[in-house]
Amino acid sequence: MQQIDGRPVYAATDLVAYLACEHLTALERAALAGLVTRPMRDDPELDIIRKRGFEHERRYLADLEAAGRTAVTITPDGSIEDQGERLRAAASETVAAMASGADVIYQATFFDGTWRGHADFLLRCDDPDRPSVWGPYHYEVADTKLARHVKSSAILQICSYIDQLERVQGVRPEWLYVALGGSARAVERLRVDDYMAYYRSVRDRFLVVMGDAAPATYPPAATYPEPVDHCDVCRWAAECVERRKADDHLSLVAGISARQRRGLVARGVPTLEALGELPLPADPPVEGTSAQALERIREQARLQLFHRRTGEYRYELLQPEPG
Repeated sequence: MQQIDGRPVYAATDLVAYLACEHLTALERAALAGLVTRPMRDDPELDIIRKRGFEHERRYLADLEAAGRTAVTITPDGSIEDQGERLRAAASETVAAMASGADVIYQATFFDGTWRGHADFLLRCDDPDRPSVWGPYHYEVADTKLARHVKSSAILQICSYIDQLERVQGVRPEWLYVALGGSARAVERLRVDDYMAYYRSVRDRFLVVMGDAAPATYPPAATYPEPVDHCDVCRWAAECVERRKADDHLSLVAGISARQRRGLVARGVPTLEALGELPLPADPPVEGTSAQALERIREQARLQLFHRRTGEYRYELLQPEPG
């Protein structure tokens, strides 16, 4: 998310981030309000992934051209300094390409003042039963992903583009496509109507959060940086790690699960130190955690706590389970 023309503008990645971690959305909202500077993440591994993603796009484009399809590429005009004007120009160029009946539109841009989108590909579909404002054809969205199977985040992202596409062409496409990675290079075709209600629900919840009358705060008061899978690619990850360290958060215990953390917090055991000193057997028991599992994570916390206090490492061998 960013400020364009003096107002917040969102992208599909903001919806994906919101589903992955509400604390991330709260941090982005604080950055949008000028309360904190959005960090830059320098990660060579992510750079490699981005490079592979661009290569995958180009391979799919080559496949389309090898099948006899002609592509028009939308390239933002770098000479336009104002970002809003640059986006509007690219969006207008996209609409012009659609109106001309281009077979394939690469790097299509949408911008309505609130949402921006950059679809990898728009594919022309000739269908008199589903005409666009320009005639007996319309466009469908195809996006490339390095994953070997379709993820919900990819569908959500594509639905955001479809929402913009429907506004422009006057008809909703029937299908969406995900060009997957891996040696198989499979292209999955999914029915759009199966997912648009899900997309609208997420979009509307996100807009409610962003439209909250309560001012943004930093650090966010209503959310906490619980570790999630998205941390692997998040620009805020280092900051959140420091927050958890300062709080002696239970996620610092090696091998502990989110469910076990929730049960311990409800039981009044909110930190690694508190877990390391927890008398066993627990009375009352910790909800959602067996006595054996609780002993395992308590012993892990105890060893980590010993190292913290003495600077020494202690190793204890686990006895193999019988049978």
